[in-house]
Amino acid sequence: MPKLTYHAQGDAEEVEAFGVAFTDGKAVEVSDDVAAKLSGNRFFSASKETAKASEPKTVAPKKETAKAEVDPNALKAVHIAGGRFVIKKGEEVLKEGLNKADADAFNALTDDEKAEYVA
Repeated sequence: MPKLTYHAQGDAEEVEAFGVAFTDGKAVEVSDDVAAKLSGNRFFSASKETAKASEPKTVAPKKETAKAEVDPNALKAVHIAGGRFVIKKGEEVLKEGLNKADADAFNALTDDEKAEYVA
C-alpha cells in the first residue's frame, strides 16, 4: 500500500482526508484509492518507496473498489455560475444566493445541521 505524508501550511498540524488521519511530516499508509484522490494535492507527497512502487512494470487489470453510496437527495451546496452557489436536495433548489465561503461552510455541516439550516 502507498504511503503519503501531509505537509502542514499554517496552523493545521493534523487533518483528516477521505477517512484517514494525517499528522504533519508523518508518513501514513493509505489505500490506492485514497492515494489516487490525493495525488497532485500540494499538501501531500508520496514516500520514495511509494513513488517507485507506483511505477508498474506491467499494466495490471484494475481492481474493482467499493464506491460509497451517495444519497442523491442529500443536501449540498453546489456552484451554478459566476461564483454563485445554491443549496440543492437532489435537483430541487432550496436556497439561492450563496458565495463560495457560505457553500463551503454549509457543506462542512452535519446532515442534521444542514436540515436545520434550510428549514
